[in-house]
Amino acid sequence: MAGVKAYALFHLNMAFSSIEEEERGQVIRRCYWPLLELAREHGVPLGIEATGYSLEAIAAIDPGWIAAFKDLLAAGRCELIGAGYAQVIGPLVPAHVNAANMRLGTAVYRRLLGVAPALALVNEQSYSAGLLAHYIEAGYRAIVMEWDNPALGHPDWPADLRNAPQWVAGPGGARLPVIWNQTIAFQKFQRTAMAS
Repeated sequence: MAGVKAYALFHLNMAFSSIEEEERGQVIRRCYWPLLELAREHGVPLGIEATGYSLEAIAAIDPGWIAAFKDLLAAGRCELIGAGYAQVIGPLVPAHVNAANMRLGTAVYRRLLGVAPALALVNEQSYSAGLLAHYIEAGYRAIVMEWDNPALGHPDWPADLRNAPQWVAGPGGARLPVIWNQTIAFQKFQRTAMAS
């Protein structure tokens, strides 16, 4: 494990099916503000991922959160991780829908936060090689994707491959670096956070 670096990426989702619309303000207060406080008061650099839709929903309820996030991004205390306008399961929709989703998301990021993200979290961790061109066209320079299921489909992959620099490849020679995340660790953390 020498040389392995860890990072923290938090996924914000105002459209999560378990959150009623009237509970969104509580989610912002109890979950999203503490993330910003962690970065601001304790200097913990965080990756915060949100769709354009989620940012618009947050802005409608608590524009102060958007302003604080924008300030932390400008100060280099947080990094915006993109995902498009909506959490679309890319392999299940036509190419033009994926292209529009990325384009609309980038427009919202620029309008609300003044930046376009360079790193994207693959929506629902559902990847196909055909998506790569859309990420590249939207200006992304790398993607974050879960390791567990692709590795399950490739038992020949050595386990330590997830800790080494990797690239994903698409049609026509398209390539982007990939940062692997761990689905099981994420789910355990999510259960712990929901229980508190």
